[in-house]
Amino acid sequence: MKLKGRIAIVTGAAMGIGRAIGLAFRNEGARTAFVDINADELGRIARNHSGSSHEFLTIVADATQAADVERAVQETARHFGGIDILVNNVGGAVGNGGISGSEADWDATFALCFKSQFLFCRAVLPAMRSRGGGRIVNISSNAGKYRSNTGISSIAYSAAKAAVLQLTRSLAHSVGGDGITVNSIAPGSVLSDAGVEEYKSMEPSLRDRVLSETPLGYFADPKEIAAIAVFLASDDASYMTGTTIVANGGWCTT
Repeated sequence: MKLKGRIAIVTGAAMGIGRAIGLAFRNEGARTAFVDINADELGRIARNHSGSSHEFLTIVADATQAADVERAVQETARHFGGIDILVNNVGGAVGNGGISGSEADWDATFALCFKSQFLFCRAVLPAMRSRGGGRIVNISSNAGKYRSNTGISSIAYSAAKAAVLQLTRSLAHSVGGDGITVNSIAPGSVLSDAGVEEYKSMEPSLRDRVLSETPLGYFADPKEIAAIAVFLASDDASYMTGTTIVANGGWCTT
């Protein structure tokens, strides 16, 4: 087990990529806090996995609110005795994120995709320092690494996810001396819960174009992204920090 004895927080963990990461961490031996605003889905996880031998915790919290973030971090540290790993997975486009979109939609998208990651990074650092180090994994996006594609990602979402990449690089430089690594993952199209709906709603011509431009020829399963998160959180990635792993099936747009 690559994460045996570790304590992890995964945000946006009720569904999709976040849920896959949380379950993968538990399977690798980590005691894991699943944090999300969706109480119903967290309850479903608790019921479906209550018989597991690996201890876990579900916490209902709004990752865009500092008070909720501090509470989630403190509850995790109190319940498990510390924090070793943080995965910042919360994200999504809100409303009209185009250049003609409202200020409120842009603010909401940046709060969800970027502010949430800043708040959780800030909140976990004292706990990680007290344990002599830690691992932070930020979930960005192919849209933040390259560019958005009309009909798939909004400009606001792409810009916010690009900010996550710079947060990753800058924070890695700042906390490396504390034994804390900070890396990010930039997934392409993933058939998560939201991704399935997006896939179904895509114009066939756009769907075919994206698939034709993806050398591997399919959209990722959330478990494929979770495997990368396990790697970055483990000792196997001990000398990696400030970097981004792109997992997009080869679909790179300039």
